[in-house]
Amino acid sequence: MNFLKKLFGHSDKNDKPSEPIFPGESFSISKLTLPDGLGLATFNNKYNNYPNKQFFPWYVLVELEIMDKNANGHPIDTDAEKLVKLEDEILGFLNQKHTVHFLGRVTRNGFRDLLYYIDTPRFEQTEVNSFCDNVMKERGINFGMEKDPKWTAVSGFIK
Repeated sequence: MNFLKKLFGHSDKNDKPSEPIFPGESFSISKLTLPDGLGLATFNNKYNNYPNKQFFPWYVLVELEIMDKNANGHPIDTDAEKLVKLEDEILGFLNQKHTVHFLGRVTRNGFRDLLYYIDTPRFEQTEVNSFCDNVMKERGINFGMEKDPKWTAVSGFIK
């Protein structure tokens, strides 16, 4: 049977993601003890045992500076609203050229980290620089991307 599949262009190799591409949403919040204090992680548990990791192998980390913060370094309400708006803008930016999976965020002393996985990088460096330059008019931002086909960067938060 395998011979016939190969002969007629069918194989057992999975070359397309299985449905659903987006597994839905079910976020949980965890407290973290970090070297610089309390951290809060919010992650989408629907990505536990996600079968399509290999099709979205690029890890995108966006680190945002928290401007108006409480004693723990976490955003006060006014900055939290600005961060949520900025998170929407970042997702919109990434969605322009990618299939984007938002895994979650970690809020820590002075910073919020946003964690995504995408299919294949398609932005030119100038596009990323322009987007980040615009954000830096209000707050610091670091934008990083690396190949992580097994999603090890988020393995402490999802299975």
